[in-house]
Amino acid sequence: MAAVSGSRFSGLLASSPTYLRLRSAIRTIFGHSCRFAKVHLERGVLVVSRRRMFVAVVLAAILGSGSLVAADAGPSPLSGLPGGGGQPVVMVKFGNSRPDRPHYGLNQADLIYVEEVEWGLTRIAAMFNTKFPSVVGPTRSARISDLEILEQFEKPGLVYSGANDVLLKAVRKSNAVSLSPSERSAFYYRNLSKQAPHNQLARLSAMMAKETQVAAVSDVGFTFDRTAPAGGKRAKSFRAAWPSARVSGVWDGSGWVIAMDGTVHRDAQNRSLLTPKTVVIQIVEQKETKYGDRFGGKTPLVKTVGSGSAIVLRNGNSYEAQWSRPTKESGTTFTVGGAPLPFDVGQVMILLVNSKAKKGSVVVE
Repeated sequence: MAAVSGSRFSGLLASSPTYLRLRSAIRTIFGHSCRFAKVHLERGVLVVSRRRMFVAVVLAAILGSGSLVAADAGPSPLSGLPGGGGQPVVMVKFGNSRPDRPHYGLNQADLIYVEEVEWGLTRIAAMFNTKFPSVVGPTRSARISDLEILEQFEKPGLVYSGANDVLLKAVRKSNAVSLSPSERSAFYYRNLSKQAPHNQLARLSAMMAKETQVAAVSDVGFTFDRTAPAGGKRAKSFRAAWPSARVSGVWDGSGWVIAMDGTVHRDAQNRSLLTPKTVVIQIVEQKETKYGDRFGGKTPLVKTVGSGSAIVLRNGNSYEAQWSRPTKESGTTFTVGGAPLPFDVGQVMILLVNSKAKKGSVVVE
């Protein structure tokens, strides 16, 4: 057992943002190589208990004016890219229908989830950790599936346009820090060249420069290695389809060039391509919920807690894998034959596809 103590920490409370940031930073430092049994306060002392062995926690931190600034704890657990360890994590909800595109800033996300919503359409839940672009969007409303994704973090930020009253109650009860226009109106504006609701943008870098409530990123179960593991099959392209949407990609030698509904994705500002290093087609269960849109469309709950099969695409290869996320608080592991399957270092895109989707919804060639 190791303890981080001293007069500066003696007054910390378990519910304070400072404590949550410190706990997340410690988990991030060791999260790639071990799992903690417990990280908690004991008589004002932060105690770290670890299974099987004892460790001494070395944490460089500056505590002042009621906030904690942790030293860089290493690469992002979301992408393996440098600069993310110990830094805040924010989910930005992007629309993904044709009027929502092109997107602003999506190509700078560390981790991108594509999830089914009403009418067989999709929306994007993008996690930012190593970079906070100046502008992101268009931002759209949250869904119940987002909250399940976010429960693997401590106090993540949620940038979104809003939600109906029923879902807003769920957001307020969740672990997410709501960063919608209702709470952070100064950082949102409309692109007047497009029609609402497809034109709301957020000044993410300016928002995060002033943000104090969002906690540091947590380990989410991923492993990273620039060297591709053995055993994969050559893959040049893929396609994943939902009832009213499609995402496809072609390997270009360094990343997967992404297209949405048949159109190659380019950033709205600099026209750069969306080229994740790793693409995961994760087969998940979907459940009916009480939530829906004002037109009568029903919102499914895309279950990211559980286990199932997945196809992992990296370095021009495909791997048949298994995924497991046993609890809402835990991350997701991807394995082949029981051994962790590492992602390439760089942006990760996860396509959440219904296990009951019709035959041919997923194609890898």
